[in-house]
Amino acid sequence: MNNGSPSLRAAVAEIVRRISQSLPDLREPIKMYLAGGVAVNFYTGYRTTDDVDASFSHRIILPNANDLVVSYDDESGKHKMVYFDMNYNPTFALMHPDFEKDAAPVEGKEFMDDKIKLYILSPVDLALSKVSRFEGNDKEDIAELARCKLVDSKALEARADEALTYYIGNQSMLKANIQEAVRVMQAVQ
Repeated sequence: MNNGSPSLRAAVAEIVRRISQSLPDLREPIKMYLAGGVAVNFYTGYRTTDDVDASFSHRIILPNANDLVVSYDDESGKHKMVYFDMNYNPTFALMHPDFEKDAAPVEGKEFMDDKIKLYILSPVDLALSKVSRFEGNDKEDIAELARCKLVDSKALEARADEALTYYIGNQSMLKANIQEAVRVMQAVQ
């Protein structure tokens, strides 16, 4: 999972460090679950993004949003910024109830921290999380995960069927998006 942009990884590590510094001493680290475009980049190296989508195992008070913006230069020397998305919420996306249990620890010395243990959604849960909004970059991310053979259409469809049993509301749009995501994945597999 070290396919991602080293400079983006370092910027995300700095955001994790800043959140960690704002926390009191803890008996055990809290878990931070990485999702969104940053997670896709960490898996595939595809597409950088300017926001960090993440949730936590505990309710925490985050530092000021301005303190969670990090500037960095990407591998081509272009100046970029990444920020922690304070509005990200996994309850608004189609998520399997086991997404936290199935997340994998993010490896790398830059992510070693006494207060926060960084995890990344499994590829199938990451693809599934993109089905709810399902805009252009979400479709591209799903295709890239499939192209890299990190998830296939059958696994996505099975995980989606399980997740839908926990979803309250009109499912017709989600079911249509799932079928389209399956077609997107099959086209690149």
